[in-house]
Amino acid sequence: MAKLICELKGVRGRSMKLYDTKCVIATQVTVGSVITGNATDGEKTIFLSDVTGVQFKPSGLAIGYLQLETPAMQMNHGNDNFFGENTFTYENEKNGITNELMEAVYNFLVDRLEEIKYGVPVIQEIPDFEAMKVPDQYVGVAEFRESDGLQEEVPAGEKCQICGEYVDHLTYCKVKDDYGTRFRYICDACIVKYKAKPQK
Repeated sequence: MAKLICELKGVRGRSMKLYDTKCVIATQVTVGSVITGNATDGEKTIFLSDVTGVQFKPSGLAIGYLQLETPAMQMNHGNDNFFGENTFTYENEKNGITNELMEAVYNFLVDRLEEIKYGVPVIQEIPDFEAMKVPDQYVGVAEFRESDGLQEEVPAGEKCQICGEYVDHLTYCKVKDDYGTRFRYICDACIVKYKAKPQK
């Protein structure tokens, strides 16, 4: 059974699960996915044994991407590199992802592909990608308010109705968990954890 290494939530409706033997890239319908012509829900599993190359472009003025090349792919041109079905797209410092984290993922994939293709051990230790994630700007920043002459530290942002964490952005979602199906304002992490469906 494949071992899950990390889960990443990108932009333009993209998310990625990286395993030791495969990579699953999923697409959800969002405003960004509609604009880029990827307005369908679905996912694609790419086995690392089939990958012939990896492209990585850090996020800067444009979004960044990580693309797994396979023999079945057609030659990419221009924007196809960003929005092909083998591509994970992200923005630096959004959803916990940074250019440094994605470069580490890229390096891990290159080493893992070398192990698979040549049967030689290369990776000494799998990086802790979850620990490399950083909070979005302003998340976890504390505010102070005065109460009876005392300063009381109060978390900034709004409280997630699932995990109780304070974040700067909540989404109204339909959630199925141990308590049944319900509608709640929840954070991005809980959307991924519970596979919640955003509601209008």
